[in-house]
Amino acid sequence: MPGGSRHGGGSSLGIIIKTLIITPSGALSPGPLSFAAIVSGAYLGWIGGFYLALGHMLFEMPFLVILWRTSGRIEPIIRRYFKPLSTIISVFILYFAYLSLDAGFKGSTSTGELIITPNSAALALFAGIILTGANPHFLLWWVSAGFPLVTSLEGRDWRSFGVMYVSHVWMDYAWLLVLAGLGDLTTRFGILYTMVMTAVGIFLALIAADMLSRAWVGRKLLPF
Repeated sequence: MPGGSRHGGGSSLGIIIKTLIITPSGALSPGPLSFAAIVSGAYLGWIGGFYLALGHMLFEMPFLVILWRTSGRIEPIIRRYFKPLSTIISVFILYFAYLSLDAGFKGSTSTGELIITPNSAALALFAGIILTGANPHFLLWWVSAGFPLVTSLEGRDWRSFGVMYVSHVWMDYAWLLVLAGLGDLTTRFGILYTMVMTAVGIFLALIAADMLSRAWVGRKLLPF
């Protein structure tokens, strides 16, 4: 196939290298999904990070397909709904902050009075979807810092998309598994667990406040 030979080999290697260079600026940056992985790991163990990453991927992959096929015309839509998206995700982040602080103060992962807790694989999966799809900062990363990865696919086929996405998404899985493993590790050390879960809860609350402030007041509370 002419197209396959034209876009294969070296060009695929170029896509991989570009993806590996750009992806860490988004995948490894502190954010609600990262801290949620620690909380989820304290309840589910490392597998909690897997479910979060899976939920993240379930939204991200079709979003990237749309972005690829619409040549970035989705950015004005994201900016138009920036405030409601920020509000939705902030409420969800505050819920996780509450769970983290509650567990930290109690010194255990027992939250029996709650109807929904992150000791459910379904909730971890749902959290991955919501903390991705309702996060305007994630969406805007793909139409800004991450957009060169999309433009590198211009005129290419689905194979090239697959090469780019696999080169990107493995970092999300690896990072969230590591953070969930950290959350699981803290449960073996009482005082460490209390300190980590309390700190994560505080950081999550600050992230939610920062997102609301940026959206509604135009001021950022956190430097990242």
